[in-house]
Amino acid sequence: MKLLKTALFSATIMAGTFGAFQSQAAELSIALNQIVQGLNPQDSNYNVDYSVANGIYERLIAFDGDMKLAPQLATGWEGNENATVFTLHLRKGVKFQDGTDFNAAAVKFNLDRLADPSLNLKKHSLFKLIESVETPDDYTVVIKLSKPFGAMINTLAHPSVVMESPAAIEKYGKDISKHPVGTGPFKFQEWIPGEKLVVVKNDNYWDAEWPKLDKVTFYPVAENGTRVSMLMSDEVQFVPILPAELMKRVSESDTYEVIEKPGISVWVMAMNMMRKEFQDIRVREAFNLAIDQQAFTQVVYGGHAIVPDSPLAPATQFYASQSPELSTDIAKAKELMKEAGYENGFEVNLWARNNSTEVRMLQFLKQQLSQINVNVQIVPLEGATRAEKLFGSSVTPETAEFDMVIGGWSPSTGDADWHLRPVYSTEGWLPNMYNEAFYSNPTVDKAVNDALETADPIQRSAAYAIAQEQIWKDKPVVWLAIENALAGRKKGLTGAFPMPDGTMQYAHAAFEE
Repeated sequence: MKLLKTALFSATIMAGTFGAFQSQAAELSIALNQIVQGLNPQDSNYNVDYSVANGIYERLIAFDGDMKLAPQLATGWEGNENATVFTLHLRKGVKFQDGTDFNAAAVKFNLDRLADPSLNLKKHSLFKLIESVETPDDYTVVIKLSKPFGAMINTLAHPSVVMESPAAIEKYGKDISKHPVGTGPFKFQEWIPGEKLVVVKNDNYWDAEWPKLDKVTFYPVAENGTRVSMLMSDEVQFVPILPAELMKRVSESDTYEVIEKPGISVWVMAMNMMRKEFQDIRVREAFNLAIDQQAFTQVVYGGHAIVPDSPLAPATQFYASQSPELSTDIAKAKELMKEAGYENGFEVNLWARNNSTEVRMLQFLKQQLSQINVNVQIVPLEGATRAEKLFGSSVTPETAEFDMVIGGWSPSTGDADWHLRPVYSTEGWLPNMYNEAFYSNPTVDKAVNDALETADPIQRSAAYAIAQEQIWKDKPVVWLAIENALAGRKKGLTGAFPMPDGTMQYAHAAFEE
């Protein structure tokens, strides 16, 4: 198994790694695990959209392959001590693919759009604190916030925060998702929904070394085995989401390889604390004790995952491990259920998506909870249906239909804020963000807020440590696993790899001779 270590944005390392490349036309085909919803990342919640779009669009600040901040359209940045003013210095000589200039005015246009609540962009919540965006010159942007927000720089690196051509937005309006125009190495060519999406080389890309490919074609292929078969027959050369149960087939090949990276997606089973049973800490603790997390990582991920020891994954900024560690103790779980008045258990529903991996989760959890007399009615839902039932504007704590729900959360800013705040703060209750447990604790809310009041990493770390400790103690969810990012790739292909946050990179893909 080959572990990819080359950082995407390290041009010096890349130049030494790639060697000689094919001089003839080079094309790459990629099999996605789901259909593309649209190509306007600013108005999307889907990793698949971010993944395809990242070759067309670029960000001000990006991540390398290990989720470390790296310059892209901004070459430098700084913030003031109380985290209310952030200054960005922009790359010069960049044009959008429609020929218009990338400059401070274009950045202001994009950030003002994201901050405008009337546009209802799905990523508005990331930027609602922007008070003004100033452009003292063509290559400097000053962002002023209405209150401190220490996670601002990492938030700017979220894969949805791309720079879109102002001229294209003016031309296409809401249809920009079908006519994307960015500054990236690839230009949009064709999209046949449900069939394929094609991008081609941007001959006017600002970095003359890239791209190395003439065309990249994406195929949505939901069935796991079919994606792997396409890889092994060279119909595609990259499968960014590789199911663990099929990994051996790829790794034993002389022509293909597996890439495995530690992930930052934490999978949980959230317990709806509007339900009286889950308001009792003894029940929530019993549910955690009843689940064998080690067995879960084997059954669901073939061992290519770790058991969480914190609400955050280790690769997330400001992660702090917790104690006691998760353990399985059926006898103690039964005792706690008896103390809480539920010796004979009760009936609950459990929601998840209807893909093969999550259905396996449902079946495993149903069996595990039956050991403490809990009758679980599993509810596999089509992805869009689940999203509407969980995040639709009509959802309220009182009307939510689920008792428990399986979900994985990846903080795509790489920062503790974009995990703890949306998933565990009172502010994050559905449908505002993603707190599916309707969990609320003033200690957590204060700590999350305190961490945003400063740009000092030491102070932020201390505040997030308090939040993680309290959440671990309260157990609003059953922590299940932190999955590794697994991908299959043809040997000789470089620069195409999975990211720890569940997205992928292909902007610097190339074939070695």
